[in-house]
Amino acid sequence: MFDSYNKEKEEAYYLLSLQDLHNGIEIEALEFAIEDLEVLEEYEACRGIQKAIKFANKNTKQAIQEEYDNELDRLAEEVD
Repeated sequence: MFDSYNKEKEEAYYLLSLQDLHNGIEIEALEFAIEDLEVLEEYEACRGIQKAIKFANKNTKQAIQEEYDNELDRLAEEVD
């Protein structure tokens, strides 16, 4: 049975990965995590992590923090 794609799960992994990158986790560590998650067929998680890596490769540490804060604010607004 095929489960529907979970956008919220992707966004959660994106947010967590941005936080990890800002806190100094190496991109290579996240790439290893993607490999493990692919084996488990956690594709939403993989996509969220890949999105964060792509963002980090093109931006500064400050921009990563700003993106994290903006995403967190956006999610909080959705809950309200």
